[in-house]
Amino acid sequence: MATITKEFTYNVTDDQYSQTNNNNSTATITYEGPDKKYIVVDRTTGKVTGRVIEESIWQDGEFNNQPDNDYAVEVDCNVNPLMCSLFPQYGRFDVEAMPTSSEDIPGSALPYVRNDPMLPDHVYEKEEIVYDFAAERFVEPFPWHPPIETWAEFLTTRNKALHNADHRLSEDMPTSLYNLVAKYKRYLRELPEHCGASWIITASAAGTGYSVGDGILISDPAFKNGASAADILLTVSEINDAGGIVKFTSSAKHCYDYHPLAGSYTGVYYTTNSAGSGATFNMSKIATVAPHKITMIRNPVENNDRNDSHSNALDSYPDAD
Repeated sequence: MATITKEFTYNVTDDQYSQTNNNNSTATITYEGPDKKYIVVDRTTGKVTGRVIEESIWQDGEFNNQPDNDYAVEVDCNVNPLMCSLFPQYGRFDVEAMPTSSEDIPGSALPYVRNDPMLPDHVYEKEEIVYDFAAERFVEPFPWHPPIETWAEFLTTRNKALHNADHRLSEDMPTSLYNLVAKYKRYLRELPEHCGASWIITASAAGTGYSVGDGILISDPAFKNGASAADILLTVSEINDAGGIVKFTSSAKHCYDYHPLAGSYTGVYYTTNSAGSGATFNMSKIATVAPHKITMIRNPVENNDRNDSHSNALDSYPDAD
């Protein structure tokens, strides 16, 4: 089997795992490897299985005469280097020599670093590619690679970290460590807001006549972005002498699933069960950060090296007002 070096250009997504190509972006890399690959697909569905067999197993097509569901397709890598590049077996990219891009992520202990350009197997989901037996070719365009983590999954991980921090917080700790763990818990609670997965809600006017426990239901369609999103419930937790709202808690304010872009809304409409009046509220968010880009800061109790990036990130996290 001959070895080839083949430069080729392919479409890439707007961002890593974004599944969009609105900018019509492309990348160019060089494939190095055998001139042919034998890619196994499911004989019933035509879907790629992820397996590649060697030429000796292919045996000039005799492999496909066996009575099972595996069917091997011979791919000419000079003609279809993209398909060949999705299967690094018996071929490679010089990843170490490739440039990278780095992105500072809000709330992340580390910047997000990726290959630049994105490698083909980070752009396309190879096991969703289908072989058309009648046309004797793979169906194009190839499907985009899905996100490797959803915000719902990320929040489950965050919630576990918050639960563990609750159990590790002890009054027997040194004061400095206790304060760090308390700060860490606040960091975890606020992480969705910092990463654009949740609304930041502020009272622009405190109003008068409110009581602790009053409910305020924000139902303004403006912030819902045309989606059937839940209303956001605010509960008054602290008032001033005039019954003006000083602090409140909130629920149902996650918006990663219906408002991915940055947004700002002032004086949002709400209803309330309170006798108070005059309070006004603003909502804002940054563009939602893809969760796979976020490296959560470690719990300081678990952090053995107080000089690493996790410690520095927590130390620099702002204190509560």
